[in-house]
Amino acid sequence: MSIPSDSAQIESLPPAVRTVPRWRDPTTTTAVATVAHVLLAAAAGWFLMQQLAPVVRPLLVAVFLAYILLPYHSRLQTHIGAPASIGVLAGATAGVLVTLALITYTSLLGLSEDIPRLHARAGELLRSTEVAFGQMPRWASNLKPSTPTESKIGEQLSRATGPVLSMAADVLLETIVVAMYLLFLLLEGSRFPHRVRRAYPPDRAAEILQIAGQVSSAIVGYLRVKVKASLVLAVPIGLILWACGVKFAVLWALLTFMCNFIPYIGPVVAYSLPVGFGFLWFGASWEPVTVAVLLMLCHATSAALVEPTMIGNAVGLSPLVLLAALAFWGLLWGIPGMFLAVPLTVVGVIVMNHFESTRSVAGLLRGV
Repeated sequence: MSIPSDSAQIESLPPAVRTVPRWRDPTTTTAVATVAHVLLAAAAGWFLMQQLAPVVRPLLVAVFLAYILLPYHSRLQTHIGAPASIGVLAGATAGVLVTLALITYTSLLGLSEDIPRLHARAGELLRSTEVAFGQMPRWASNLKPSTPTESKIGEQLSRATGPVLSMAADVLLETIVVAMYLLFLLLEGSRFPHRVRRAYPPDRAAEILQIAGQVSSAIVGYLRVKVKASLVLAVPIGLILWACGVKFAVLWALLTFMCNFIPYIGPVVAYSLPVGFGFLWFGASWEPVTVAVLLMLCHATSAALVEPTMIGNAVGLSPLVLLAALAFWGLLWGIPGMFLAVPLTVVGVIVMNHFESTRSVAGLLRGV
């Protein structure tokens, strides 16, 4: 029997007949439409963020740097004026960024020139390992390495040189873009509150400025203590590597400083690369063993004492949320996304906590 379209006729039908199918229930239809809209918006946002990464990534880095520099700009402009203050801060920051990028690029060029020596050293270590495994009892013969051979190791080292140098060149170019963004952000940053009050009603302007103030306080607090903690870790590591004669000590110290901004994964990478390079460079001698032990002590001290003391609950996110944020932003933007993962997640939680509809989600993301 067909169901009449008139509501009065439907009401006159028996209950078994006038029951509306579940898929036609307005609540179910609304829920399906909402899920479809969310999925479409997420897919469109993912696509746009991937395509606009060369523009958005340096802009976000410049915004975070501007958050750090604006308080100094406010103090400095009272003494030398706003234009001179912007010129000094922007010029000094741009000079530091470009200098660090150039140091990294030139160090990687020097590292690429040492690939033949590293190749030979890897072959020696491989042969000594094969000899050591060959002298083991018969029951451990299945542990003897069969592949990769010396030639394959050299091929992998040579193949990795090109992408690393290309990435270093991209970082150098992106650093210049960040410096340009930073200059304009410092120019406009002091005018932002006035423009918001002029563009919105008083209540709405006060709400926007309150959110901006919370974001600024959280980002500035996190970045300041993280920079200090990373310096406390990177400087001793650079000195240890230099004292032990490990080549490119400045590069490894800079790598340690940058990787410390990536939770959990960064310290592992910052420890493994210089220690592995030390064993390749010196072979099985006292230098790489000393480097491995001292660097492990530095990282352990930083993880157990320095980081908790200086940072504390500045992030305010649970470890599971941090890992999910690293996976998401790393998949989206690669290594730069992993550097930006924590600040972007903190900003998202602050914004969600301000609205009633998303406040419960922000509470779930917090670690305290």
